[in-house]
Amino acid sequence: MYIKKLFPVVVLIVILSRGTGNAQLRCPADTRADDLATRFVVSGGYVKIPVGAFLLVRKNGEIGAIRLTNIDPGSTEWVGKSTYESYFQGDGSGSLMAADVLKQTGELNLRPLKGPGRDLWIYQPGQNKARVGKWSFLFAAPNMMGMSAISTLHGNGDHGYEFAPTSACDVSKIDAHDKRLRWFRFDPNAKVVLPLADLPK
Repeated sequence: MYIKKLFPVVVLIVILSRGTGNAQLRCPADTRADDLATRFVVSGGYVKIPVGAFLLVRKNGEIGAIRLTNIDPGSTEWVGKSTYESYFQGDGSGSLMAADVLKQTGELNLRPLKGPGRDLWIYQPGQNKARVGKWSFLFAAPNMMGMSAISTLHGNGDHGYEFAPTSACDVSKIDAHDKRLRWFRFDPNAKVVLPLADLPK
């Protein structure tokens, strides 16, 4: 009788402890204490990226991957510095480990917005562009990448790119053909939170 009463409590403790461990999954490079270190957020046409985890990008059979390698500890939500590395494969194979993959690194340095006012023209001083092969994407914050390519002709919107967050902290672990990957396109109304523990590599 005593064992029967204890059994549901034991099961509940095991489930909660497993859930807590999974929720805290992060790449070793991200030492921040907040939830941004443990998840991607797809929202308003942007992706918030945790340090170390790769975000895949694809269009017309070409594929790229980008990850933040560091965020300056002094950075605030919208202003600050981060570094990134990216990989690009244009031969249609989806392999990011082939000899012909283009690897790039760079630094982002977002400074306070300049301009006459909220409803008038403003601009982002500093370096806010990241390269993924031949593609270029704007960052609105040190960890927030736009889902539109830079285009003065077509403006901000869906330019045909798809984005898939992964839990991979190492490019050699990425399987770009994994059926479990969730691919997203630009959607200003989207709000999706994706814990690293729930994502494939």
